[in-house]
Amino acid sequence: MIARRWGAVAVSAVLAMPLGAQPIRSEAPTASPLAVRIVPLEATVNGLKVGTWTFVERQGQLFVGKDALDEWRLEMRPGTQPIAVRGAEYWPLDSVPGFSFKVNYSQQSVEINFAPEAFAATRLAQPQVATRLSPVLTSFFVNYDLNLQATKVRDTQTVNNLGALVELGTSGRWGVLTSSHVGRDLSHSKALDSGWLRLETTFTRHMPEINRTLRIGDSATVPGLWGSSVYFGGVQFGTNYTLSPGLITQPLPLVSGVSAAPSTVQLYVNDVLRKTTDVPAGPFVIENFNEPMGSGEAKLVVRDILGRETVIVQRYFTSGQLLAPSLSDWNVAAGSLRRGIGLTSNEYGPGFASGTWRRGLTNLVTVEARGEFTADTQTAGVGLLAGLPFDFLGRAALAGSTASRRGSGQRWLVGAERQWTDSAVFFQATGASRDFVELGRPIPSKLEWAASAARDLGALGRVGFNLVGVERFEAPSITTASAQWSKRLPKNSWLNVNLSRAMRGSSASMLGVSVTIPLDQQRVVDTAVNAHKGGTDFYASATSNSSIDLDFGWRVLGGRINDEAHAEAGLYYGGQYGRVYSDLSASGNQQTIRGGATGGIAWADGHTFFTKRVDQSFVIAEVKGYGDVGVGLGSYPTTKTNADGIALVPYVSPYQANQVRLNANDLPLSAEVESIEQVVVPAWRSAVKAQFAVRSGKAALIKVEFDDAQAAPAGAVLAIEGDKEEFYVARKGEAYVTGLQPSNVVKLTWKNRACSFQVKLPAAANDEVLRLGPYRCMGVAR
Repeated sequence: MIARRWGAVAVSAVLAMPLGAQPIRSEAPTASPLAVRIVPLEATVNGLKVGTWTFVERQGQLFVGKDALDEWRLEMRPGTQPIAVRGAEYWPLDSVPGFSFKVNYSQQSVEINFAPEAFAATRLAQPQVATRLSPVLTSFFVNYDLNLQATKVRDTQTVNNLGALVELGTSGRWGVLTSSHVGRDLSHSKALDSGWLRLETTFTRHMPEINRTLRIGDSATVPGLWGSSVYFGGVQFGTNYTLSPGLITQPLPLVSGVSAAPSTVQLYVNDVLRKTTDVPAGPFVIENFNEPMGSGEAKLVVRDILGRETVIVQRYFTSGQLLAPSLSDWNVAAGSLRRGIGLTSNEYGPGFASGTWRRGLTNLVTVEARGEFTADTQTAGVGLLAGLPFDFLGRAALAGSTASRRGSGQRWLVGAERQWTDSAVFFQATGASRDFVELGRPIPSKLEWAASAARDLGALGRVGFNLVGVERFEAPSITTASAQWSKRLPKNSWLNVNLSRAMRGSSASMLGVSVTIPLDQQRVVDTAVNAHKGGTDFYASATSNSSIDLDFGWRVLGGRINDEAHAEAGLYYGGQYGRVYSDLSASGNQQTIRGGATGGIAWADGHTFFTKRVDQSFVIAEVKGYGDVGVGLGSYPTTKTNADGIALVPYVSPYQANQVRLNANDLPLSAEVESIEQVVVPAWRSAVKAQFAVRSGKAALIKVEFDDAQAAPAGAVLAIEGDKEEFYVARKGEAYVTGLQPSNVVKLTWKNRACSFQVKLPAAANDEVLRLGPYRCMGVAR
């Protein structure tokens, strides 16, 4: 059995006498009886007190048990053998690099030092907090966007158009089913095709325990490096790491150092303090320190307990496009291509199957494979993302296709990018042969390329350049260039200048200058001038955005656009039931007025709610019997309970811990809540319940007297019959009692004796604290 710490000085004095060593197994050398003694000493390791431990001293050498080595995080040289003393193993400390010691027998202490590399490395990482999903309620919801527009064009009649965008949905433990529809010209103005069209119908089941998602119905394919995303109807299944919000899929840069003694470490990333932590002696590694994307510089300032300071500077590189080593991301889909979405309800094309697979090989290399297959075509390709010298991220892909009518074709892609703290560059080019086919692109482009660069100039602002070109087999080629410059002005105002020119395909140019001036109370003023081939447009606008304290907003705009005077105005109001809006625009040829409303209707837990759009998860909060109580996420109430104490809290983040909190100021003094905060973890677009247990009843200050007509002593205990809460009598025989009903039996206990008396509240009792009594407690001695 391994040695334990010693706790008593008397015992340690006896055991400090010479003892005979006993072998515990044949491979452990036996110590000489006359040269060995066991000594309990208070140890200090590299300046840190670690408590009292049992040491074995033999011929000037110190030995300790394995539990001490483990707790001190020491690593011995390979091949080190222990000695056996009184049935326990002790290991030589001189087998640890850098070992030195000084024993003070008069104080029963020892100071020990080791080389920093003798300690096991300490890894410092942000903990991944596991969240357990809250029980999901079966719910139904409807989202709507209604729009009525009246338009008059010069000498024609006014055209009225009623439109609607509606989404129907239901969710439960089994998943989420949604179907969206658009209604056009429901007023039958005959200016447009009228009627309803189906947009998308999809069943979605997320599996956060394995980070997988299944979709059945209308969806879109995952394109990969070289493919295109296309709408289809069918089945899709694959990984979905967003179901674990704390999971980091990209490679983690590591920042490491060594401390000779317990130290405080400050981590600076690009000269910004990101983390301060304490580390023990030895090597340490800091990972997952919320670094910005791209490349940068990490600086460690290590300050030990003696005040000595060491600075370590390291470069780092990371990208969210890379996958961590051994992590795979994949997706498969099969179905029929969707055609005319938004124009027809149920038009589907030929069947297909596709799959994309990505895997991180190292911190700097991620590979990809993708295939697309139809009855007439087969397309497959591979891709590569890699960290390049000078902190560039490179990408390359190569794909080939065969088609029964077009033969074989090829496509390639190359690119590179880099991000600095104050600048970024990007380049990508892709090309294809005429006979290359892929889903969603029946006719490929011969060559597409894009390049951009941006740099922060400090006080001079920020400048950016873009160059884009497209060469096509069947149409003229196009090349455009643009430049942007922005500068921050006093009082958080901004000046923006944009210049663009088509250098091939056409000769159009445009120059735009705008100034944005923020004012108080969420108000912003914008002015802009745009010069182009057709003339010069200029306008000024003012906007008042809604805020937490004000749900009302407005905007006005005036100027000259398309060579004629133009004006716009709008009013907006948003509340807990949705949003209403109205807009007016007028120019020389056309006048339009528009009004509408957006919102949602939800049913869950037997209640119906009119609310904002149900685009995310939501919570049914219950404070039973207490109406008009503010409820929200965090410290800001977003809604209030109805007369039954029920409220719907929208916009709750899925698969994350959300704090649903009551506004305690809205509760009466007599209400006792176990906690004003409940933590919920909902599934995607689902409903969960946050039930706040409130102990109802009135509160009163009750005075009690004993048989002698004197106040009951302090410390006596009162309890309402049928209620587990207890209340203590304070001075003057008074106790503050809550949870009182119109009629109560109150029990007093004192020195193992008890009495009961009846307490009835006045008929007009309200939330004010009442003073009741005195009540006589019979049969209890003082």
